[in-house]
Amino acid sequence: MIVIDDPNILQESFLRLLENTKTHTLDELVALGGKAKKLNGDEFENIVYNSSLTASKKTEFEGHVIHTGPHAFPDIIAKKYFGIEVKMTTGDKWVSTGNSILESTRVDEVEKIYMFFGKFGGGIDIRYRNYQDCLYDIGVTHSPRYKIDMDLVEGNSIFDKMGVSYEELRKENNPINKIKDYYRNQLKDGEELWWIDAQVEDKTVSPIIKPFRLLSREDQKNFITEAMILFPEIFGKSVTKYERPAAYLITKYNSVSSSLRDIFTAGGQVELSVMGKKVIVPRIFAHLLEEAKNIQRKIAELNVNDLAYYWRTQRIDEPRVDQWKQLVNQETGGQLDGLTASSIYEWGLKEDEK
Repeated sequence: MIVIDDPNILQESFLRLLENTKTHTLDELVALGGKAKKLNGDEFENIVYNSSLTASKKTEFEGHVIHTGPHAFPDIIAKKYFGIEVKMTTGDKWVSTGNSILESTRVDEVEKIYMFFGKFGGGIDIRYRNYQDCLYDIGVTHSPRYKIDMDLVEGNSIFDKMGVSYEELRKENNPINKIKDYYRNQLKDGEELWWIDAQVEDKTVSPIIKPFRLLSREDQKNFITEAMILFPEIFGKSVTKYERPAAYLITKYNSVSSSLRDIFTAGGQVELSVMGKKVIVPRIFAHLLEEAKNIQRKIAELNVNDLAYYWRTQRIDEPRVDQWKQLVNQETGGQLDGLTASSIYEWGLKEDEK
């Protein structure tokens, strides 16, 4: 067999290797049936590696495909020149969190890297793409990390936005400073950079923090709905009832409010008509009435582990909305003139159906 060492010629062969690896990987996932959707990232990566070995047979890559260590970048190397970085998502979108921009564990000889991305939500599918062409932004955990979008339009990568090539940035002595400079130039009045030094689970957030009033209307509504779900104490009388929602506003929406209480209670007491009865209640119960349908939808969508964490419980029962109704009822005490918080919620659902 002739070994072709010209990278330009080898590129075409490597793309064929990727396509055949995709085919073999999909065949393996189909053979797994329902078990495929339970795979974790390491298991998926092993399947991809074994598929790449199969795809390399009788090609110039046979015997030259290597699985790197658990922390090395990229995950798979072919002929020391090409790399395959394997990612997956359990969602039904082609987006995920990528690698650190520092690339401190990058294998030196590798010059050309491709993203090999498995989407397990909805119908299982796989795409591969030039690594830097699917990195659209940077988020921060314990260090800045790329954000992946396999649908990213050409010319819209983070490198295009910054006006620097991927190769230039990765070879910078201190790429973080260049990234900070870029984001500082994007700041609007009232915004500030927020850099996280400690890892927060596996989430990434924008490095820009902004006042609540500058959030989109959709994000403002989402926060109010999520706060009523995740923090039942805001329906009670505790003087600290807004502390957890305030922290959540920062970590989830990169936003702060100097008057968080007013978001829920502006205007003080209001009159509601519930089940033919007029009652005077705190303003937050008007939000509960108006957002009942969104609450119903959002509770079903939220991650069960998040619910357990914020509700301070070891177990989430189904239907989970019933568990939430018990929590808010416990917090309301005698504020509602004979009504319960859950009865206002249920009435809001009925009103929405009219």
